[in-house]
Amino acid sequence: MDAGLITETQLQAALSSQKTWGGKLGSTLVRMGFAREEDILRCLSAQLRLPAVDFRKVRISPRALAAVPLRIAEKYHVMPVALKEELGKKSVILAMADPTNLDAISEIEFQTGVNVRPVVATESGITRAINYYYRKQGQDPAAQAPPSERVPVGPAGGSEGEDEMVILQKGEERRVSSLDGLDTGELLKVLIRVLEAKGVLTREELEAALRSQR
Repeated sequence: MDAGLITETQLQAALSSQKTWGGKLGSTLVRMGFAREEDILRCLSAQLRLPAVDFRKVRISPRALAAVPLRIAEKYHVMPVALKEELGKKSVILAMADPTNLDAISEIEFQTGVNVRPVVATESGITRAINYYYRKQGQDPAAQAPPSERVPVGPAGGSEGEDEMVILQKGEERRVSSLDGLDTGELLKVLIRVLEAKGVLTREELEAALRSQR
């Protein structure tokens, strides 16, 4: 609503439909024709201050696919994008429709043995990526991009040292290798938003705790 994508009437209608049929609110808004997935993705990316993956502009690393088995990708509806190794510890950049699902992140880390760095993606984008990269079904997501924006056809993910991905953040494209570009202040803001979204911590409780430290 703040971004001007939907009206309050549309929001209430979507909430009513969600209560009846279940599902995520964003998916409900898309199904009812009130908003596009791409627009909701941009809003979620800005709100959580997390990068958003455009699968049309990225080649998935084979090493990332090997790190997260299909059964895990299907169970949690996630898509690995790239695998990083720093100081002997592996981390997977993981596209999630709900990056605030801390339980899912913990379970995936436990089952795969690698750290998870969540980024945001649409549910339909993740579904298409899982079908194409794991099952070898459906159309290459990169083929859906305009010709001028298509990534080169070839080995997915490039060489072992080129696990870069193209992301969208705040409506602008930029190329990054990981989430390490976020400074401490930005990471803390993300953490606070995630805790609020999960109902673990309210802003009032945080402010009270800060006052008690003064």
